[in-house]
Amino acid sequence: MSERYRFPVLVHTLIFSADQLLLLRRAGTGRFDGLWAPPGGHVEPGESPRAAAVRETREEIGFRLHSAQLRAAGLMHYASEGGGFNLLFAAMLEAQRIPQFDRTIADAAQWWPRTALPRARVPWLDAALALDAAAERMSPGAAAHWYVEGH
Repeated sequence: MSERYRFPVLVHTLIFSADQLLLLRRAGTGRFDGLWAPPGGHVEPGESPRAAAVRETREEIGFRLHSAQLRAAGLMHYASEGGGFNLLFAAMLEAQRIPQFDRTIADAAQWWPRTALPRARVPWLDAALALDAAAERMSPGAAAHWYVEGH
């Protein structure tokens, strides 16, 4: 009997405050090190994607978000390492907070103007932001039907 194929599901949270986006510069992970990315990670067995986004945000930047603060922002397929899905969430904070980031996965955290993001960013971030912008214009819940193939 063969082992069942497992399709990884990752969550990422786009955290905004006014026109600023919070990003981490990845370091020491062996994956996208040196590039700026939103907090995120794997959905654990038995965990909902929304709960995973809340957990990963708390673990990676120290922000305690409530699941009600998150809205669905999109779905992105990725083809590397056998493929999987990135589920995107977004949260809007009333004021910027100082992130207490996990130094085992990042060496910096910074708020960036949406119009002046760092050049050294994960290759899928622009598509994620475009999905989020589309989700903001749609009715609640509809964003899950929009996705980007192959990142």
